[in-house]
Amino acid sequence: MELKELIKSVDIVEYISQFIELTQKGEEWWGLSCFKDENTPSFSVRKEPPLFYDYSSGIGGNLYTFVKHYNRCSNREAVEIIKKYAGYDGEVAVRQEKMAATLDCKRFMRPKPSTKQSKGTILPEDYMERYEKRTDKLAVWEQEGISRESLDKFQVFYDGFSDRLVYPIRDMEGNIVNIGGRALDPEWKEKKMRKYTYFFSWGTMATIYGLFENMEAILAAKEVILFEGCKSVLIADTWGIHNCGALLTSHLNPNQMKILARLGCRVVFALDKEVQVREDHNINKLKNYVNCEYLWDKDDLLDEKDSPVDKGKEVFSKLYVQRLRFR
Repeated sequence: MELKELIKSVDIVEYISQFIELTQKGEEWWGLSCFKDENTPSFSVRKEPPLFYDYSSGIGGNLYTFVKHYNRCSNREAVEIIKKYAGYDGEVAVRQEKMAATLDCKRFMRPKPSTKQSKGTILPEDYMERYEKRTDKLAVWEQEGISRESLDKFQVFYDGFSDRLVYPIRDMEGNIVNIGGRALDPEWKEKKMRKYTYFFSWGTMATIYGLFENMEAILAAKEVILFEGCKSVLIADTWGIHNCGALLTSHLNPNQMKILARLGCRVVFALDKEVQVREDHNINKLKNYVNCEYLWDKDDLLDEKDSPVDKGKEVFSKLYVQRLRFR
């Protein structure tokens, strides 16, 4: 018997379920990685084709690949483990399957980080369909001032497995390159969970949240307002301010700087109050290509860790009016 025939005789989901608690979502089964510590499921298994992929570690392939990596064993030992599980005592031809397993690994392997967003991180357009549109869960953000229209526009869903609100993060072409998640567990801090997290590793982040969805409004206004987090974008969108995006961090990285330079619009930085915007190296480089302005809270309207939208539309409008230009 050839190894590929032996592998076909084993249900990959049943086998991996011995080591990982898997939950079915559509045609995939998801669980926590067995190769890296994590709190959010990023380990995916499919029955057809019978393959797995661990987004957190970049390890993927068929059952043979999993057995080798999970047990950290040799090719021969991996074959014996599968034989024992399948109850097969005969000889197994390995040579051809070794090559096939290698091709499987290469197919699923995450490309090495580069200065551009890795093409390997692009997720299927229907990826969000695995999550739920739970009215009771979405109400958490509605109570914080986000309209249902804005939640729908930015495709906010609920992931019951991780108990998080989830939303797609798109590149400038509209491809989904990551999934953001916001914990709903009120004890997230006590349980040492991240309130906001990303389901997959970034490599090198080369996008700005909301720019794809808001590009028409940005070009019409010839201005983009940049917040730190995605929630601020949704709140502003609810207020009717659509020319916004989020850096998803407290600083501007080189890839984002290039996006904004090519965009050619005025850039208004509306980062959290504690951020020293004028000291940002890449913002100071960007001002050589486009007009850059920043919100200045001269009247102490915000608390130390507030986003400019946290005190309401009236406060934000006042901060926007008294914004300053980078010199």
